[in-house]
Amino acid sequence: MADWSGLLPELLMEISKKIDLIHDFVNFGCVCKPWLRAASAAKFNTKCRLPLLMLAEKEKTHVREFYDISMGGQIHQLDLPVAPGSSIFPTLGWLVVVLETNADMIMLHPFSRRIINLPNPISLTEELVENGITWLPHFLKAVLSADPCLSSDWILMIIYDGIGKLAFVKNGDKAWTGIDAPISSCSDIYYYERRFYGVDYQGRIAVCDVHGPNPTAGLLISRIPTSLNALVGCKFYLAEWCEKLVVIHRSLPKFKKVFRVFEIDFTHKGNWVEVSHLGSKAIFLGHNSSITVDASEFRRCKRNCIYFTDDSLEGYVDSEDGRDMGIYNMANRSVEPHFEEESCPQIIPRWLEPHFDGMTCAPLIPSWVQLNF
Repeated sequence: MADWSGLLPELLMEISKKIDLIHDFVNFGCVCKPWLRAASAAKFNTKCRLPLLMLAEKEKTHVREFYDISMGGQIHQLDLPVAPGSSIFPTLGWLVVVLETNADMIMLHPFSRRIINLPNPISLTEELVENGITWLPHFLKAVLSADPCLSSDWILMIIYDGIGKLAFVKNGDKAWTGIDAPISSCSDIYYYERRFYGVDYQGRIAVCDVHGPNPTAGLLISRIPTSLNALVGCKFYLAEWCEKLVVIHRSLPKFKKVFRVFEIDFTHKGNWVEVSHLGSKAIFLGHNSSITVDASEFRRCKRNCIYFTDDSLEGYVDSEDGRDMGIYNMANRSVEPHFEEESCPQIIPRWLEPHFDGMTCAPLIPSWVQLNF
């Protein structure tokens, strides 16, 4: 019988570089230590990956399911070392996890199992005790400035407290730092050209230079034009499209599903310029940092479309089937499903970028074999 562990390291590296699917890469590294070393040295190409849809936990279990569009809707199972019932916010391939019992927070890389402990953010809010119950802060979104596997100069910003307040923590900080933002009820945040941008439900956009001399100050740079005031009060997202910052309006769940995209023109006082066509791009929106991909690189990804999940509990309650998810076509304004099976009602699926650079920054541990691909 051939000794596959004895293949030349150079040959193994070249083979691993040709692997396109993440589960194949996992299995490649699990064969033996020489194959793992080759995979770690070659790294996994994460630039051309479609996001995975992390489904709701069906029971009180550590196993979570991931819906894979690139594999024709195949569902993968992953055993995450996360307490059942925790709130999870994906960003740049990481999971920001908040325990429901005490608001302790960590960042978890779901594939390498690397864990980064974060300060408890409960000090950001006044403690509220009612009938002997301590109410913890409510978190809406978490966004990284950089992948901690690739840079130690990362910053994590969160929307918290139910009314859209902002705070951030830098690598090594012992406490969270609040932002004095000139906007209220923040709807979304996005990191773009070394600055964090936020948009609220009134269509106002603020910027925070967390790398600058005054990182806690926010500056109002744009507001929705008066001609679009009818959109105020709805959901707004921020994303990047063709290297430009765009704001995306989403109609309320009880109305006909419509998305509108606007480029923010910084050369003309932050004017909003409507974008009618996304070209070859597709944008993934939801309870996660916004993700933009080039659909022309993927056989099963639809160009000029917005893949959306429900990031509002009200949407779950109001929608007929308990979910407000689908693929919005910018050309004909139609909506089709991207995931048709039942997920847990009133628990929100979200998109995860399958970054796999964590293999080079954390050792492989036996629990990797629990990946059911």
